[in-house]
Amino acid sequence: MSGIIAFFRASPPKAGAAFDEHRFRRVRWQTFIAMTLAYVTFYVCRLSFTVAKSALVELGITPTELGMIGSTLFFSYAIGKLVNGFIADHANVVRYMSLGLLLSAGMNLMMGMTTNALLLAIFWGINGWAQSMGVGPCAVSLARWYGVKERGTFYGIWSTAHNIGEAVTYMVIAAVIAGFGWQMGYLSTAALGAAGVVLLVLFMHDSPQSSGFPSINVIRDEPQEEVEARGSVFKNQLLALRNPALWTLALASAFMYIDRYAVNSWGIFFLEQG
Repeated sequence: MSGIIAFFRASPPKAGAAFDEHRFRRVRWQTFIAMTLAYVTFYVCRLSFTVAKSALVELGITPTELGMIGSTLFFSYAIGKLVNGFIADHANVVRYMSLGLLLSAGMNLMMGMTTNALLLAIFWGINGWAQSMGVGPCAVSLARWYGVKERGTFYGIWSTAHNIGEAVTYMVIAAVIAGFGWQMGYLSTAALGAAGVVLLVLFMHDSPQSSGFPSINVIRDEPQEEVEARGSVFKNQLLALRNPALWTLALASAFMYIDRYAVNSWGIFFLEQG
């Protein structure tokens, strides 16, 4: 068990030569692009069930069962985001995110092998947990590689991965299902997820320190606040939970996601059935 924990623990600092701005920018761009493209495949692995619903109805699964199967992802995803978000602060984000995407791709592969509603619910629930291992590492990676004054810009660019992933699912995966069947839709999704894992392993880096650079606070001359610098990661996490603004944003996001996932989960199905 200790070996597994050590494997996923954040990489230790690596001794490096004098700071090389050109190399730093190159490594950071590699990390950012790999992370963003991989998160595109995360989203495809999350939405594949949406474009397969009509085909599953034709095989005898009822819309009620589809709703129950889909809800397993959301419940496990919600719990997983809370748990894995805390873990990601302490983790090697490359390995942790890669594990989540590999597991998600595997569950999509399993989804294409059965029409049993109970098994589909189990596989999709596991996929929800795997999906929760994506966004936390991305947020941590952005904080590790980008200073306060540039973090919002790159977060905005990274956020386009959501929309690109939706577009790929609704156009490419839906076209595969229409032309070759729902099983091939899941197989194609799993293949994209596996490709995302390869991108992460080859091009993403855990932190500036693990690549031989100083921390981003030193590079951008942005000293930490005294409370943050003095506390451990866990204490800073608890400190953040006491911020009323965090809870306000969380509540607003919850209401927004009700509408968003209602459309994402059922919009395509209603259009096809209509």
